[in-house]
Amino acid sequence: MKKFSIPISILAAVFCFSGCNQIQPAAPVVQASADISPQDKSVPAQSLSARYYYLESLVLHQQDQLESAVKSLEKAIAEDPASAFLRRDLIRLHLEMGKEEKALTLAEALAEKDPDDVDNLLMLVRLKKDTGSQDQMLSLLRQILELDPENKETYLRLGKIFMENQQFSQALELFSRMAAHLPQYYVAHFYLGEAHLLSGNDTAAEQAFLKTIDLEPDLVEPRFKRIEILRRQADDTSHGKMLEIYEEILEIEPENDRALLETALIYHKTGQKDKAAHLFDELGKHAATSSRMVMVAVDTYISQKRYDDAVIVFSELLKADLDNDNLNFFLGMAHESADNPEAAIQHYLKVSSAHPQYKKTLLTIGFLYRKMGQGEKAVAFLESHHKNNPKDIDIISYLSAFYEQEGHLEKAMDLLTKGLADAPENTSLLFRLGAIQDKAGQKEACIATMKEIIRIDPDDASALNYLGYTYADLGIHLDQAEALIKKALKIKPDDGYITDSMGWVYYKKQEYEKAVFYLEKAATLTEYESIIASHLADAYIKTGRLSKALAVYHKAIVNAKEEDADLVLELEAKIKDLEQQLPLPDTRKEQQPAQ
Repeated sequence: MKKFSIPISILAAVFCFSGCNQIQPAAPVVQASADISPQDKSVPAQSLSARYYYLESLVLHQQDQLESAVKSLEKAIAEDPASAFLRRDLIRLHLEMGKEEKALTLAEALAEKDPDDVDNLLMLVRLKKDTGSQDQMLSLLRQILELDPENKETYLRLGKIFMENQQFSQALELFSRMAAHLPQYYVAHFYLGEAHLLSGNDTAAEQAFLKTIDLEPDLVEPRFKRIEILRRQADDTSHGKMLEIYEEILEIEPENDRALLETALIYHKTGQKDKAAHLFDELGKHAATSSRMVMVAVDTYISQKRYDDAVIVFSELLKADLDNDNLNFFLGMAHESADNPEAAIQHYLKVSSAHPQYKKTLLTIGFLYRKMGQGEKAVAFLESHHKNNPKDIDIISYLSAFYEQEGHLEKAMDLLTKGLADAPENTSLLFRLGAIQDKAGQKEACIATMKEIIRIDPDDASALNYLGYTYADLGIHLDQAEALIKKALKIKPDDGYITDSMGWVYYKKQEYEKAVFYLEKAATLTEYESIIASHLADAYIKTGRLSKALAVYHKAIVNAKEEDADLVLELEAKIKDLEQQLPLPDTRKEQQPAQ
């Protein structure tokens, strides 16, 4: 099946595991890089000659003579082959030289030689963290905890895997065990609270966060977690309790932007308008010079999908600086996310051309006009900006899509052709042109355009698929169509639309069982998208599975979109025809009188 849709770029929000101000453990935990810490609990080799070569390697290392340092360290190991310390140092040297595979091979051999040495296993974990399978990592980490039940790094690495996989019960058991073994380690209680929170046990989470604060009174993150619990409860007393906690945070960190914003918001919501206005005014003035303040507001409200709160906060901040590009942009985004397109457009229009997201605002405004059913207004808006910047590829691409949706196919093709005069090898413009040519019934032109894309980029899966499907739909060059789509499937093996194309090729080649195999997979991948479901039902009929075909035709109608009106009429006709072919259900048993 040919897939052609309008890409709409929306600013992506970034979510982090522990919020904006991530808790900072007192002891080193998971390293951010593949760097292997040089610290080691082992004692260097006691052999005199081994010690000599080891010290020689240190001197050479300091002189950046790494190859020579490796040779000296290998001599030291030859003199004292039992020294795990020397072997771990050799691994670190190889890693520093960029020889990750060599380092990993040595680390695996060392761990195999002495599987009860925790330092060996920890080194292997650090080296495998980006390349090892999850099962391998889980096995290693559990092995380390059996040997060293108080190893902080291992608890946190293992907990991270559980959290990322949403295995909250395993995370809960792990952090409970960690807190039991390390009762004075505040990080253990913090992540235990996090696991309880994600498991829906607010009471236990609250207790764990209070314990974290008891052990480390100046932490703000567990206090933010307590507020998260209060926000979920949202009773009559929650605002007052939240204010108390925010006051605690601001005593610890008087310039904590997140706490200041939330405090001002609570003042606003509880009718303390003067306090809210004063604090928002100060924060708005700060936002005029601090992008950090603005991004904290984005992370706190838009990223967390608190869109109504985002509208309040950015509206209030904007009062201190009505022409602030950043605030207008994010207020537009807040209104857009809250499904207030008219208000969103109003603020997006105030974003100046100097803003880094200016072009994104233009495209989004066009999209919002179209979403509101004002297609011609969307076209006129983008036309005016295209006139000012006729070589802007993104505006050309969007404007051509809007022309197409308004039925102005000739305008769309003319615009794309002019754009391609300046960017003849832009495959995005070429693909859009080919798709519109197809829609306009210009099959030969469409085929030529798709061939041109493949000439420029032989691995363009979309063009390979489009050309192959076009051949199949026309019933021509079926062997070539099969080859094209096979190549596309190698590039995107789980693409439902390309899989459908392969099924349709086999359908046209009258290889119906093969067609069913691919079309069933395509239907599953696309959740029975209407045209794909229709193809599958057609193939079922050819293989004599009439009841299945009838069920899938009905499913295709249920999944049909507004623009699929013609397809629905075709499906209804097929259903009517098929119902006439199927035998009526035998109801004679139901009609017999009871004995």
